[in-house]
Amino acid sequence: MNKRILIRSGFLFGALCCIPPMNGQGVDSLLQKPRRNVQIINEPIHPALAPLPTLKQFSVSGYYRFVANYRHLSESYAHLTQPNNLFIGDDSQLPQLLLNLGGSVARNTSFGTDLFMWTPMTGAGAAEGVKGLNLGVNLHGTYAGDIGTFTVHTGGINWYSLSPFTFQTNKGYNRFSLFERNPWDPNTATLEARYKTYYQAGSINQDQRWGQQAFHGMIVEAMELPRGFSGVFMYGKTQLNGGLSPIPNHSVGGRVSKQHDYGFVALNTFNTNALTDSLSNNRYGMNIGTLEFRQQLGSFLFKGELGMGRTFDNTARQPWGEALSLKVEKAFGKKLVAEWHMYRISPKVVNNSAIFINSTYSEPVRTGGNSATQPVLPAVASAMTPIGQLVNNRQGADLNLQWDLGWLKAGFGWSMSGELERISNRITYGHPINSLALSHMWRWDFPAEVGPYRNLSKIYRSVYETLFLNEVNPTDGKPLNDKYFNSTELHLRAQTHLGNKALYTNYLGQFSSAQYFMAPLTVFSERALLRTYYHQLESYLVLGKTFIWCNYIGVERNIANYATKSDAVSRRPKNQTSLAVATGCDLRLSRGAGLYIRQRWMKGYDTSYTQDRYRGFETSMELKIFF
Repeated sequence: MNKRILIRSGFLFGALCCIPPMNGQGVDSLLQKPRRNVQIINEPIHPALAPLPTLKQFSVSGYYRFVANYRHLSESYAHLTQPNNLFIGDDSQLPQLLLNLGGSVARNTSFGTDLFMWTPMTGAGAAEGVKGLNLGVNLHGTYAGDIGTFTVHTGGINWYSLSPFTFQTNKGYNRFSLFERNPWDPNTATLEARYKTYYQAGSINQDQRWGQQAFHGMIVEAMELPRGFSGVFMYGKTQLNGGLSPIPNHSVGGRVSKQHDYGFVALNTFNTNALTDSLSNNRYGMNIGTLEFRQQLGSFLFKGELGMGRTFDNTARQPWGEALSLKVEKAFGKKLVAEWHMYRISPKVVNNSAIFINSTYSEPVRTGGNSATQPVLPAVASAMTPIGQLVNNRQGADLNLQWDLGWLKAGFGWSMSGELERISNRITYGHPINSLALSHMWRWDFPAEVGPYRNLSKIYRSVYETLFLNEVNPTDGKPLNDKYFNSTELHLRAQTHLGNKALYTNYLGQFSSAQYFMAPLTVFSERALLRTYYHQLESYLVLGKTFIWCNYIGVERNIANYATKSDAVSRRPKNQTSLAVATGCDLRLSRGAGLYIRQRWMKGYDTSYTQDRYRGFETSMELKIFF
């Protein structure tokens, strides 16, 4: 036998022999099972020495985003004293580094939080290094029982939706440009996937916020109840009554739904109560209740919501108004899908957590504690909006078609609407061609009535302009005539090849008018108070798995007639032209990293309002890494 084996065996035998005897059995007790008469005593463990409970699951994910923007203007608005501007950071107020932390402490209980770091780089030095919670700590718990599944969401900000008229955001009909990236746009599995999906489906993948509102508080869901019932209860704050103010502004909502074989029917409600002072002497709020349904009848799909809403303050409760929406959808074979939409929203229905825009009631910003709270967004006057975006104090009808022609896919929209009451002597409209670049001229804030003629207002990553009407009642300033609106939209998406490279091309045309008379189609003559024409053409050439060449051309025309306010010098109404030519590229750096570069040359001018002009270029670069 090997000497090493003998030596090791000797050490092992010696170690065993040195072990004290156990119950008089010596070494044998270690090699045999305990006898039945051996009594094992389990002494209690002191709480301080007990092992801590561990997480069942824990994950970390997120993204890093770097944005740089350089602008040069040879002609600009008066407030821009420097022709050159270099901006590092993101003025959309989204974090540069976001960490999503999540885990579970039990099978049916989980939690999540979002930690962010953000450097605005405004020149304030070390004080501007912002870091902390982005959406707050959220706790999610689920219990699955015999009578249903119950889920509780509490803590920070949750993205949620009830119904279009109660608590939801507008999704529209996916007629938008892909050229300018949004801060929340993801990196797709492949560079081409973003444009291929848009070509095939007319839409792109969105994050969890798409179509949903932010809610801070508690949400209780009861799903899979007997007989197809389900329910939701919400209590907390929305973005309009949240903030850091200690004043107990709050919102309450809920839903009871009954599912059946061909759809569902649901009762929804949403209510806000905003106190504007710490003594609770002044308050403002709204109530809305709706009946929502979805029903499949043969080849027809019916979707609708019928409800009533009102506002109240500390002096009186306003009368109830109606909110009605009915959609009928039908597929004609596999190539054509049509949707007919009819709606009517009373000016008495005001809900800034719903899909429609407030155009009737303007409430000034409230200040409470160390936070400004705005219970009602300021009215945007008589807005000219894309098809699908609803406005209160209006009734109308839409027709939307999606047609698959093989390599060419077409979308068509038609809209006709009119106001219910004569309230506003203004018309508002957007500037989609250079809207993002124009919004960059006012960083951080959202000012109203700016620009050389104080008729521009900035909203999130966009601007809109206000046009005043001449024919008004001298007593109350309201218009003397009813206003009507028409819009026509054409959306074409094509996939072809240039050589052996895939080429995606999109065209979006929008033609709208506002006038004092009802018309079946967009009015293209000077009888219209305002005519807006937008053309956007873009192409994406896939040169490889890691490189896509992007191009864009945009033309915009806004023409008003003499029933609107004219310039004091030229004595002519608005006559605006905006142009944009842009190019850029998408680069795939790795599986989770992408680099996106855009170069835009832009020009805008008004032949009547001579100070309304700009010319220059803007270069932007975005590096986004997901992990």
